[in-house]
Amino acid sequence: MKLTVNGPILVTGGTGFVGSHLVELLVSRGHEVTCLVRDPGNLRWLKGRQVRLVQGDCGDRDSLAAAVRNAAAVYHVAGLTKAARRRDYYEVNHIGTRNLLDACAHHGPKIQKFVLVSSLAAAGPAQADRPVKAADTPHPVSDYGRSKLFAEEETLKFKDRFPVVILRPAAVYGPRDTDVFELFRWAAKGYILDMSGSERFLNWCYVKDLAEALLMAGERSVPSGSVYFVAEDRIHSMTGFQKALQESGGVTAKVIKVPVWAGYLIGLAAEAAGLLSGRATIINRQKVREAAQQYWTCDLDKIRADLGFRAAMPLEQGLAATWKWYRENGWIG
Repeated sequence: MKLTVNGPILVTGGTGFVGSHLVELLVSRGHEVTCLVRDPGNLRWLKGRQVRLVQGDCGDRDSLAAAVRNAAAVYHVAGLTKAARRRDYYEVNHIGTRNLLDACAHHGPKIQKFVLVSSLAAAGPAQADRPVKAADTPHPVSDYGRSKLFAEEETLKFKDRFPVVILRPAAVYGPRDTDVFELFRWAAKGYILDMSGSERFLNWCYVKDLAEALLMAGERSVPSGSVYFVAEDRIHSMTGFQKALQESGGVTAKVIKVPVWAGYLIGLAAEAAGLLSGRATIINRQKVREAAQQYWTCDLDKIRADLGFRAAMPLEQGLAATWKWYRENGWIG
């Protein structure tokens, strides 16, 4: 059953990759949107959008109280996907979520739905012949995944206070992304770095499909505490993805196989550089451990049955649209 959210919608992380696409979709559907923003000077993806801004973050309880006061629904998109220090994942993804939920409980009397953006990383990798299901016992293999799982656990503690829904997207890509972008950037230079060993298999999720799934999770009446994976229907081999990446971008790239042990050394060096500079790097030993897993696949039966969601963008078209955006915006020459 479809519900109508009566009142403003709060989006955390609205200036970021996924959040900005969600805000764009919500505004286009006529919703009144409030964004919690750390830096009012960093609004490039929100330009031209009629949104209300509340300055603060999920570590600032006063700003959270102000942000949720009139909210009818909350989409918690803000989070760290990379960090210079391991504890940063937990401070932002875990404790930040707890702070927001506390604010909703104590200062958000009008809240009708709380939607958390988690990750497939919270569930952990799948088995060879069986994509991971929402009911499976999670076994994350990184601090990022564990911090997202802890955020889920915090969210479920409030499922009897107000309706909560958790979405676990697979690998997300698309316009404005800076993480998977590195694969595009290196492919444009003629190189693709890959882990050596057995073939690996993944689900992918185009960012606009994820935004649509989030909107549906907020609008549909489902049991509080429901957890859903979000991805394109097809499972892709890494070899197939690399081929599609080249063909969709009109590039030819040499695939360089990196042994796992070498990947760990590169990750260690990147971590050391990150600690010295205080800046997070996309490569670290835990990202290598995640990349070395053979199956990052998920079962989509539940989201199809409960929300009626099916991803609209096939991987090949999504990659082509992403190449186009990177080139038009000068990210890739």
